[in-house]
Amino acid sequence: MLFRAKREISNKIHTLVSKNYLLQLILLFVFCTSLFSQQTNLPLNREWSLNFEKKNNSIDSNLFYNISCFKPYIVNSIHMEKDKSKSLLYRKIKKENFFIVNDTTDKFYLTIDPLFNFEFGKDTKNPTNEVLYKNTRGILIKGDIGKDFSFESSFYENQATFVNYIDAFNNTMLVVPGQGRWKQFKSNGYDFAMASGYISYSPNKHFNFQLGHGKHFVGDGYRSLLLSDNAFNYPYVRITSTFGKIQYTNLYAVFMNIDTSYTSASTENLFQKKAASFQMLSWNISKRTQLGLFQGMIWQAGDNMNRQHLNFYYFNPMIYTNALKYGLDNTNNILLGSTLKFKITNSVSLYGQLMLDDYSSDWNSVKNKNGYQVGLKAFDLFKIRNLHFQAEYNQVRPYAYTSQSIEQNYSHYNQPLGDPLGANFKEFIAFLNYRVGDFFAELKFNYAIIGSDSTGKNFGNNIFKSDNTAYYGVNSTNNQQGQGVQRILMFRDFRIGYLVNPSTNLNIVLGISNRVDNVMSNKTITNYIYVGIRTSLTNVYYDF
Repeated sequence: MLFRAKREISNKIHTLVSKNYLLQLILLFVFCTSLFSQQTNLPLNREWSLNFEKKNNSIDSNLFYNISCFKPYIVNSIHMEKDKSKSLLYRKIKKENFFIVNDTTDKFYLTIDPLFNFEFGKDTKNPTNEVLYKNTRGILIKGDIGKDFSFESSFYENQATFVNYIDAFNNTMLVVPGQGRWKQFKSNGYDFAMASGYISYSPNKHFNFQLGHGKHFVGDGYRSLLLSDNAFNYPYVRITSTFGKIQYTNLYAVFMNIDTSYTSASTENLFQKKAASFQMLSWNISKRTQLGLFQGMIWQAGDNMNRQHLNFYYFNPMIYTNALKYGLDNTNNILLGSTLKFKITNSVSLYGQLMLDDYSSDWNSVKNKNGYQVGLKAFDLFKIRNLHFQAEYNQVRPYAYTSQSIEQNYSHYNQPLGDPLGANFKEFIAFLNYRVGDFFAELKFNYAIIGSDSTGKNFGNNIFKSDNTAYYGVNSTNNQQGQGVQRILMFRDFRIGYLVNPSTNLNIVLGISNRVDNVMSNKTITNYIYVGIRTSLTNVYYDF
C-alpha cells in the first residue's frame, strides 16, 4: 500500500503534504501501544528558548530533546495550572494564555492568544529623520486532543516601514526577510502576511508524525549552514523516530522560486516549485557528546508547465543513499553535513558543523564548495545566574549552495536556506544575555568579511547565480576564500526589556542597532533606535 501511495503522489509534490499520505504513514504504526509520547513543538525563537537550552546542556539531562539537533524541539504539551490566589486579570496579563478551554477529563485542551508587534523607531543616520514602525497583529491557536495529538495555527498581518538597507533588500528580492512577499502600503510602507501551523501525532514514544507549514533549523548555533529558519515558511511532512540514544528525522518539503514564468496545465501563472527532502541522524554517543549526520536534497525544479518529475528516490528515507546514487554534482542539488556537540561541563559546551555541497581534490576549484562552524555556549557565566554567553564562527567557500542551473540553488522564496550572508564569507557572532527576575538585557555583535560580487562579475557570494558564470570559469582552479570586492559588515545590537507574560513571550523592549557596511572604504551606517511591545515566538534575521 505504501509503494502504491508513493507512485500516486510522485507526479505532484503538494500531494505529499496531503492528509491522506500522512494518515497512510500513521497507520503503519497504529498497532503500537500508546505510551508516553511527545508531540508539541517549542517556538523557534532564540531568546525564548534560552532556559530550555540551559537545561539541555546538563550532562545528566534525560530530556527528550536532549538528543536532537533538529528543531523545533518536540516535547510534551505543557498545561499551565491556574494560580487561584491571583486575580483573573493578573493571571491573564502575567502568567496564563489569554483564553483556555480545558475539559474535566483532560482529553481536550485549547488556548487562544493574540499576537502583536508594535514598534517605533528612528534611524539617526537617515537625513529624512522619519519615524519607522511595525504594526503586527495576529492570533495563535494551540491545542491537544488526548495525549497523542496536538495542533497549532498562527497568522500574522503586518504593515511596516524599514531602515534603508532592509528597504533595498525588500525591493531587490521582492520579500521581507523571513516573512514572505509584500505589497506596497501607502507611499513607503510594506504590507505582508504570514501563516503557519501543524498537526502532530505520536502513536507511541518512538514515533512522531507532523503535517504543517513552517520552518526548521539544524544545529546548535545561531546560524545553521545546513538548514536554517532564515527563509519564509513552507509546507512539510516531518517524521521523527526515536530509539534510546538515537533520533532519526525525515523531512519532506516544498520550496518555491519566485518566478511566475512557469504555468500550470490551466495556464495559471504560478511560482516554480522545487521539492526537497532531508534526513538527520542524531546520536548521543555519550552523556557529553552528540553527533549528527545530515543529508539535504533540492530535487529538480518544475518544468515550464511547473510539473515535478519525481521518482521513488525522493521518498527514500535512508540517509546518504541518494548522495551515493546521484553524486554531489548533479541536477539534483545535494548537500551533506554533520554536527557535533560536546558538553565540557553542565554549563559550558562546544558545538560545530561541517557542510559539503560539492567536492574537488583541488582546494581552489569552483566545485570545492564547503563550510564549517565552530561555537561555544556558556550558561550562568562566572556562576552568575542567568548570565549566558555565546560565540560562533562561520565560514563558507565561494559558490556554495549554488548550482549550474539557477533553479536548483539552496534557497526558498528568494532567500538562502543556510546563512543569510550567502557564500564566500567569514563571520563571527557573539551574544551576552542577562536576566534578573522579569527584566532582561541582550548584547549582540556581528563581524563579517564577505567577498562580494560586482556588476557583471560572479565571485561566488550570490547563491542565486549559476556556476556557469563563475568569474574565473566554471572549471577554474584558482578561486580563493574572500575573492571579489571586499565587504566588511559590522552589526551591533543592545536591548533591554521586561518580560510581561512567558506563555507568549510578551515583552516590552528598548534597543539600539548599529550597522556599518564598508565596501572599498565606502561606509553605509545605520543607527536604529527603537521601542516596542511584542510577542516574540519566531526568529527574524536583519543582521546581514
